[in-house]
Amino acid sequence: MFMYKGRPVKQVDILGTVVYKRERENFYNYGVDDSTAVINCVCWKDKEEMEKPPLGATSHQSTVGGLNLVEKLKKLKELEFQSVRMEIGDVIRVRGHIRVFREQREVVASIYYKVDDPVCDIQISRMLELPYIYRNIYDQPFQVPEQLKPESQEMNNLTFSSLVRQLSEKVKSFLMEGRVENFYQRELETMEPFISMASQPLCLDQENSSCGSTSKQVHHIFRDVLGLLQEKGVIFQKLPNSDKVYHVTDYKKELHEVTIGIIQADCKRQRYAEKGCHFLHILSGVRQVYSPHVTEAVMQRVLDALERNSDIISTMDKFYVAF
Repeated sequence: MFMYKGRPVKQVDILGTVVYKRERENFYNYGVDDSTAVINCVCWKDKEEMEKPPLGATSHQSTVGGLNLVEKLKKLKELEFQSVRMEIGDVIRVRGHIRVFREQREVVASIYYKVDDPVCDIQISRMLELPYIYRNIYDQPFQVPEQLKPESQEMNNLTFSSLVRQLSEKVKSFLMEGRVENFYQRELETMEPFISMASQPLCLDQENSSCGSTSKQVHHIFRDVLGLLQEKGVIFQKLPNSDKVYHVTDYKKELHEVTIGIIQADCKRQRYAEKGCHFLHILSGVRQVYSPHVTEAVMQRVLDALERNSDIISTMDKFYVAF
């Protein structure tokens, strides 16, 4: 079992350059450099490739209309074989599982093929895609799917903290699917099925053993649920001391428009024209213009949403431009 930040890794998908090659009877060993490191990839030969007759071998030939079908089939097979035969400098894509052989990690390929990328379009697209995938998937806390959790984690045996985590996911799904722009905490506290989930008996942990009555328990649970969603940047309060309204980051158009405006205005300046505006520079501008209570998590979520909609482009990690 291999792990990345607590997340189990079963399969890998590598796009890189072949830097060494060794051929064996049944497989190829390719060293693939994806710009982070070099890893050995074991790529098994196709059965037909291993049984391929030597050049010059003769076989029965059939012709139709003067065309040599056997020769054409041989040419097609040769093209197919060439697509899985790599040379040093070729771009290769490999998908497979990781194993340890002689104390070294390597990838055993289930699929591999040569990538035709003369102007590096595919490689550039990959480089732009990876930071987004890491931010939004790989670097996020891993949660075991509900159907895989043991019975001790079922609803009637939840602790306060585990219930907060589960309820926060349900509230988040409700906000996203309903495209809710803003809400009050008291509105959530009266909605089914949230209220029934928050009202169930708990095995209280030591930290939250003083919730008392059911109404207090519900209020404390929703308070912590909203706090957790704020930490993740899903929701925010523009004026937390005087305003009890919570805004949903993905659907707060005013915040999105302010962010785009700041990036567009600053990218016209020579200092930011080439690389774009840094994340912290954008955050500082938004805090001055919109609200000093916008957190880094909220800002990152806004920038990710704008990038998905092609309103802005990341030129490199943490730098953004808008046109």
